[in-house]
Amino acid sequence: MESQTVNQLIKQSRKLRGLTQQDLANQAGLSLRTVQRIEKGTEEISGFSLRQISQILEIPLEQLIMPNVNQISIDKNQSGSIKALYLASLTFLVNPLLGLLVPAIMGYTKQNKDAQYSMHLKKIIIIHATGLLLLGAFIGYILAADFLKIELPSSLNYIFNSWLFLLIPVCYYVVIITFTAVNYFRIKGSDVS
Repeated sequence: MESQTVNQLIKQSRKLRGLTQQDLANQAGLSLRTVQRIEKGTEEISGFSLRQISQILEIPLEQLIMPNVNQISIDKNQSGSIKALYLASLTFLVNPLLGLLVPAIMGYTKQNKDAQYSMHLKKIIIIHATGLLLLGAFIGYILAADFLKIELPSSLNYIFNSWLFLLIPVCYYVVIITFTAVNYFRIKGSDVS
């Protein structure tokens, strides 16, 4: 059995159990296309898919992994996890605070972080915290001045009463989106090489 690939072992075990590919997909919570690609060997098997399939086919996970260790790819530089952090930071488009909280929660709950992952997490947190601080200070200043009836300097009054006022939040969004896109594609580019 050691000469079998993971794909062949899964296919053989599925047939021995009298399951169709659709049956296996339904029971494992996977798409039919994923099961088809796994059995053909045209798709890398994720840890989740492997665990689900091993439970349904009642094959010990070790039996699937150990004889076929060279077929299983491991993301050694955690680039997939880092890209997920950058994508999660885009939740700031829904609410600016989410752009800080979602990556922070993901990062601090992740196990087996390496130095590169931690560095990217810090960069994301710093840029979002700085942006929120500046945006909050700007809005807070306006609200405090309005609430306390403080007369603003004429230069600020001009800005707040013109279209230039809209440039401040727009700049915030442009800077964050640019930062996220540049770093995401830099990480994605390092996957290819």
